[in-house]
Amino acid sequence: MEVENMKRNFANLKMAILLTLVMTTITTWAQTPVWQQQLDSLDKEADELYEKQNWKLLVANQEQYRKIIMEQPDSVRQELLQDTDLGGNFYYNLACYRALSGDINGALSTFEYYTDRVIGREEIYLYNINTDSDLNSLRQESRFIKCMERLQEWGDYKQILKDAQPYYSGLHPEGIRFRYMAPNNADLVQLREQFKLDSVAGAGDEISKIKNLLHWIHEAVPHDGNSYNPEIKNTAAIIELCKKENRGVNCRMMAQMLTEVYLAMGFKARFVTCMPKNLVSDCHVITTVYSNTLNKWLWVDPTFDLFVMDENGTMLSIAEVRERIRNDKPLQINDYANWNHKSTQTKEYYIDHYMAKNLYYLVCMDESRFNAETPIEGQTYRYIALMPYDKINTESSSINWYYTRICDEQLFWQSPYEE
Repeated sequence: MEVENMKRNFANLKMAILLTLVMTTITTWAQTPVWQQQLDSLDKEADELYEKQNWKLLVANQEQYRKIIMEQPDSVRQELLQDTDLGGNFYYNLACYRALSGDINGALSTFEYYTDRVIGREEIYLYNINTDSDLNSLRQESRFIKCMERLQEWGDYKQILKDAQPYYSGLHPEGIRFRYMAPNNADLVQLREQFKLDSVAGAGDEISKIKNLLHWIHEAVPHDGNSYNPEIKNTAAIIELCKKENRGVNCRMMAQMLTEVYLAMGFKARFVTCMPKNLVSDCHVITTVYSNTLNKWLWVDPTFDLFVMDENGTMLSIAEVRERIRNDKPLQINDYANWNHKSTQTKEYYIDHYMAKNLYYLVCMDESRFNAETPIEGQTYRYIALMPYDKINTESSSINWYYTRICDEQLFWQSPYEE
């Protein structure tokens, strides 16, 4: 459901060019040792040339790299790249290298190719493109300006969210009701006792307990957006599996774990799939927990140990954050938000880019419970999608038709204590 792009700075990926993925896969192709060795050599050389800022030779290196890849049969490239061509990031980097080498015409041609590659296929990192000094020599060129106009239309996620039509209260199917497993459920009681969650939560007020439990899940397992989902999807099983296999899990699993922990501690909580208008790369899954102190749902993201606040430091709900983005109202995130303690999160990236992209549609299960998505015979799985009024009857690359579609925000976010 998600891609690792969100934890990395797009403009700083100059040396990545998907080589790690490609080389890892290539090692399984014993029948092609010659081009495998060639790519390995070019990979090492590219690192050295990048460090030396020898842009002309790096351009030649990358052209040769692409030539070798494109000489392979379509079936091989499809296996390596999940496509028959290299991803947009490769061409973006190559355009930067050409611009830095002084080849303006070549850089423009490559940036045009990059634009064609990413529109409708990949996430567009507009903020980074607009601020990347490597492209400064191109910015006044009419061809570059035309590309940016096209990229703006597809990649200005904040504006796309602002342009979304409003919700419409009262229009929804009958019988929709969100339910929450009681903390005296045997599985939740065991979870609470096994991990000493009362001690984890601490003896402070409600908000401090919510933050402490968020932090605990963030620390319990690392995030790995490319990992496969385990068959048994509950907190204890996931923690055990990650320790055994020395791996992490994606945001969906982390959000489900945090939801279970909150339920075990008597909080009402749901995991929420946050979806873009057009699904071209990934989405993001976070948790929402109900605060009786603030009398509202709160945004809590275990992937980044992150919550969102207004200008006064008051924690906000998903609905509030979405509307504040649409109306340009102040937002801030906690200063210790991070990805696996390797990179910090910023409001500009996380809110203005990543989550602005992923707040167009919202999806929840109608029942919050232990083992929510573990395949269990006889267990039902119903998903409720909150969509802008004009989208509930339209096709979407993000929302499956078997989801129950509603545009009633009040119903979707009603208090768990309402009858």
